[in-house]
Amino acid sequence: MKKLLAAATLAVLATASPSTQALDPITAEDTLKVTTVNVLDFSEDGRRIAVGARRLYDNAETNHRRYGDPTYVAPSMVELRVIDTRTGGTETVGSGLMNIRQAAWTRDGSRLALLTVTESPSGLPETKLWVYHADRKALAEVPRQRGAEVAANSELVWTPDGAKLFVALRSPADDAAAQAAFKAILTGPVVVQSSKPFLDWDAMNRSNRRRSLAEIDPATGAATAMVPTAAITNYQLSRDGSFVTWLEDSTEKTSYDVIGGTDNAIRTLARNGQPRTVLDAKTLKTMTPRWSDDGRIFAYAEKGEVFVQRIDEARPRSITPRPKALPADLSAVAPDGAKAEAPSAKAGGEEEVESFSVTSFSRDGSKLLLTSKKGWYVAAVADGARERVLTLDDKNEDRNPKLSVVDWAPSGDALLVQYGEPDRWDRGLSRLDLKTKALTSLVRDSGVYQGFRTSRDGSTVVFQKSDGTRPAELYAADASFTSVRKLTDLNPWIAKKALPASELVSYRDADGKVLYGVLRYPIGYEKGKKYPTVFELYETFFDNGFNGRAAFIAGQGYAVFHPSVNLVVGRPGESWAKGVTAAANKLIDMGIADPDRLGVHGTSYGGYATVLLLTETDRFKAAVNVSGKVNMVSFYTDSERLGVRNTHAPEKSQDRIGGTLWEFPERYIEHSAIFRLDRVKTPLLTISGDQDPNVPANQSRELYYALRRLGKEVEWVRYVNGGHRPPNSVAESIDFENRIVAWYHKYLKEKPKSTTTQQ
Repeated sequence: MKKLLAAATLAVLATASPSTQALDPITAEDTLKVTTVNVLDFSEDGRRIAVGARRLYDNAETNHRRYGDPTYVAPSMVELRVIDTRTGGTETVGSGLMNIRQAAWTRDGSRLALLTVTESPSGLPETKLWVYHADRKALAEVPRQRGAEVAANSELVWTPDGAKLFVALRSPADDAAAQAAFKAILTGPVVVQSSKPFLDWDAMNRSNRRRSLAEIDPATGAATAMVPTAAITNYQLSRDGSFVTWLEDSTEKTSYDVIGGTDNAIRTLARNGQPRTVLDAKTLKTMTPRWSDDGRIFAYAEKGEVFVQRIDEARPRSITPRPKALPADLSAVAPDGAKAEAPSAKAGGEEEVESFSVTSFSRDGSKLLLTSKKGWYVAAVADGARERVLTLDDKNEDRNPKLSVVDWAPSGDALLVQYGEPDRWDRGLSRLDLKTKALTSLVRDSGVYQGFRTSRDGSTVVFQKSDGTRPAELYAADASFTSVRKLTDLNPWIAKKALPASELVSYRDADGKVLYGVLRYPIGYEKGKKYPTVFELYETFFDNGFNGRAAFIAGQGYAVFHPSVNLVVGRPGESWAKGVTAAANKLIDMGIADPDRLGVHGTSYGGYATVLLLTETDRFKAAVNVSGKVNMVSFYTDSERLGVRNTHAPEKSQDRIGGTLWEFPERYIEHSAIFRLDRVKTPLLTISGDQDPNVPANQSRELYYALRRLGKEVEWVRYVNGGHRPPNSVAESIDFENRIVAWYHKYLKEKPKSTTTQQ
């Protein structure tokens, strides 16, 4: 550890700004010790919540060499806590950290089932079932029976009477075969790949769906088979426990349109019945259905049209049918003699058809919430009659509030809606009355809210909230929010740390579009003083909240800004120059940023943006690329362990090139910084993990050797065991954060003035 930290850590400590406050700045090690919680399950009566408390410090190491191995379960070690939402009383369950994959309360909230995974000596996953008795505060392991091995990717569901657990089983032989396939593809000695229907990596990963379904008696571990082994994508037990429904993978070949695209058939099996197909894969295709609470009705959207079907019906029916084709002669006469009016039409006479998405069913399954650009609708499942309950501005979408549905009220007469203003930090939870269409605030302030979740009976809401500066805490409230209780104090030590104040800043890019970014002030900020300023790039930013790296950098005397950009398909590259430089101008005009001491960095897509930006401007005096690509041509087909990921990204998703390499070769070259590195004048630190499967480390290698050849100032740091988040241990993580700050210190910190006088 000392060897790793020596150079970078000493550079940071030697140049750190002297603190004039009682509070200490955040250190690189501190960023690893922040505790966060994940809600594992919430009892139906709202009384108990099970959470996993996690620190990066306990999960810093992953075997990245096994990325893509269907049998490898990366560690996510947590401390299990059960919290009484009424009193805040907390019970820590177990004797230490556990790798918990699933958790489920019985319907009466008295027992909690857990599925944990460890790695066996052979490298295969070894699962265990546990039952925690909340009243007795006792944790017991479910006996393991040979032939009843629970799959590592199993769901956990109690039967309605709480007598058994409904799970997926997987044969150890299937795991062994999958691991052998992984090793053969990776190490050979002879590997043959062809144009057969499936890419080898795709086919191998699909093998993880080979599972059977069964009920397990938690007292004995004995399993009762229900569904024989099949390629099961996902599954559910009906609310009354009388039947099971699952999606069965019927894909015929690798899809290049959807990453991991799967054509599924819907299958069902009633107790003591025979399996039958409800909907074939040719009809459902890759759509993911939404299910009613009782599991008897499903809905999906295909090209903006919504279909519903009961499992006892022969076929799906549209509840948003497309209008019939317009008559060729739009001057046709209506039955009443008046001239017929054409429906809303686009320019050129093309009919504009509203496109819908499926959100969720009401509790009784009679209504379905649909959304479109124009608003939210409640549609009757029986006949498709729909009513708009919330109107949106489809012409100026940026003016709409940020809205997302949390849940239906159990009565079906209202929706709980997470709310946020589009131009300021005014956030919280609202209630949408479906009769009056009134949106009423339950809680609203400048805090950062996330993870709203309601109990099944509607009595309790749990959520996480941050003041925008500190890490989030867990809270509970009654349905009307008249009683709000703080349930956790996850990071008491952070009260002694100086954290940066934040501000939402608006600015216009070069095209005049209003954008927003999050500014974090340097610790000890003095108004009127100009500071070295670091820009961290990705896509768009709006909400604040605790950010470990930003807090660490701000503690070293820097302002940190997260700018947004307006990315356009076909020419995303120019967006960085238009948006980031405009953001820099704004901070300079505010009197915060020193124009001669600007830095920029980003990770993954942000790293790609960083290097591309350096080919457009020399305003930045130091830059850091973390796991970012620089050559879209070589990246395009470098898909080992990723299937179609590296072709899909530029063609259809994040990279926004908008087509294949052969359709738009000029775009791929234009958006490859490697072809324009001769323009770069900014000293660049590039950091990669040798085992990164997402953006191969070869991208940093190309960058490093090209800049060296051009005589530019560059440094390449490789974490040999690292992945897409390069460091792979606590020591490496500390080294990683300190190296970034040390790089900025080298080029952005003011040099001390000489005190010597000339003789």
